[in-house]
Amino acid sequence: MPAIRDQAGGEFSLDICNCDRSIGARISGEIAKLYGNQGMAANPITFRFKGTAGQSFGVWNVGGLNLLLEGDANDYVGKGMTGGKLTIVPPAGSPFATQHSAIVGNTCLYGATGGKLFAAGTAGERFAVRNSGAHAVVEGTGDHCCEYMTGGFVCVLGKTGYNFGSGMTGGFAYVLDMDNSFVDKLNHELVEIQRISGEAMEAYRSHLARVLGEYVEETGSEWGRELSENLDDYVRRFWLVKPKAANLKQLLSSTRANPQ
Repeated sequence: MPAIRDQAGGEFSLDICNCDRSIGARISGEIAKLYGNQGMAANPITFRFKGTAGQSFGVWNVGGLNLLLEGDANDYVGKGMTGGKLTIVPPAGSPFATQHSAIVGNTCLYGATGGKLFAAGTAGERFAVRNSGAHAVVEGTGDHCCEYMTGGFVCVLGKTGYNFGSGMTGGFAYVLDMDNSFVDKLNHELVEIQRISGEAMEAYRSHLARVLGEYVEETGSEWGRELSENLDDYVRRFWLVKPKAANLKQLLSSTRANPQ
């Protein structure tokens, strides 16, 4: 297509249903074949979908491909993605509170190495398993979030399941803990947690503020907006999760090298 051949980019709108699987894979392959994983990041192609996506929405997504979905998606969203952006929001007029409503399935971002995922709702189990470079914001997760994670960054704006951070050796996460239950859900073997409300953690508070601002801009989430506009009231409820072996002063430097 000319948008790829001429590196011109462009925007397209399409309907989608749950029999449409691995959406974006072929286009990512064409981009990577001609220009590499990040070759069209400066002139992206954007697809706006409405409906329910089948498995592996945005699989192997490359820099220069942005997929926006108004609806919901099944398992393996962003599997192996290397760049670009995936944004998933509820249908317009949805009456459900996003922080209590599922919007993507299990094992999202499996093996991802870059790019960003914004999901205005909750995810299933094993969110960001084996993630090594993608950045993600979601409003809740099931069990085993950040399992075997080696890099990247995850922000969970709500409840998680059990066994959070199992085998996690890289990257870091923010988790909003409104009911003080997160300590019992964390796998303490390789990771540790601390608050970000103190003066010594101001850099992380500022980073979280930027993350929330970008998330609201991308998704329009009301829960995200509540947190962003009233962060002073909520910041004491956030935990920073990091590998025990990681240097606290170097964590943020890893967020600046994320391929888009």
